Amino acid sequence: MVREFKTRYAGSVLGFAWAFVQPVATLAIFYVLFGLVLAVRVPGLDVNNGYLLHLLAGLAVWLPFTDAIGRGVGSLAAYEDFLRKQPMPAEILPAVSVGGSLLVLGIGYALLIVLSVVQGVGPYASLAWLPVLVLAQIALTFGLTLLLSMAHFLWRDVGSMVAFALQLWFYLTPVVYPLSQVPEKFHNWFLFNPVACLVLMVQSTVLHMPVPPGTPVALAVWVLLLGGGGWWFFRSMKSALGEAL
Repeated sequence: MVREFKTRYAGSVLGFAWAFVQPVATLAIFYVLFGLVLAVRVPGLDVNNGYLLHLLAGLAVWLPFTDAIGRGVGSLAAYEDFLRKQPMPAEILPAVSVGGSLLVLGIGYALLIVLSVVQGVGPYASLAWLPVLVLAQIALTFGLTLLLSMAHFLWRDVGSMVAFALQLWFYLTPVVYPLSQVPEKFHNWFLFNPVACLVLMVQSTVLHMPVPPGTPVALAVWVLLLGGGGWWFFRSMKSALGEAL
């Protein structure tokens, strides 16, 4: 994991500072566009910069998720020659990609907690559940990265499909818009989106925002399906990986 950090920022002037600059720059761009230009407001967060807190809660989940998926999907294919010459547990490569995203994850959640307290939102007793949500996020992300990295190794079109799917997935997740702006009849549809479930639970835990009934259960089911399912798929296809190598 340390090598992943060093390789990722090797040769750059700012070095590890990019792990902080990139999330903050993304937050600033979306805040200016949606919070200032489009004046999006979040009912229930009647504080200065309430939309900023809502946005940060979403990005704290989304940015490390897409960072891990984006780097992890091609991890097996990128190190195909290495795996051929130096046999090793192939799971390590997707795990390194997920581990490399933990710095972004930590920065995002730290900023969220600090800014929410500064704005007078919390801390609530529900904040004690945040470590559980972080573990759920890591398990979900790792399982999906395992699945996609193996799928991409076997079928190279998967990488391009994932890049497109992530763009669509972002706007199907209540990050730049609050769930309250979506007609209530569609709220339960968000339970079929694992990242939306996670975002909603983080917003609820840190900011005390309401979530659709059943969201915690839906998130637990998704963690089992994607975390466990991704691991099972990866292990079951290792024979095909060995034959390809």
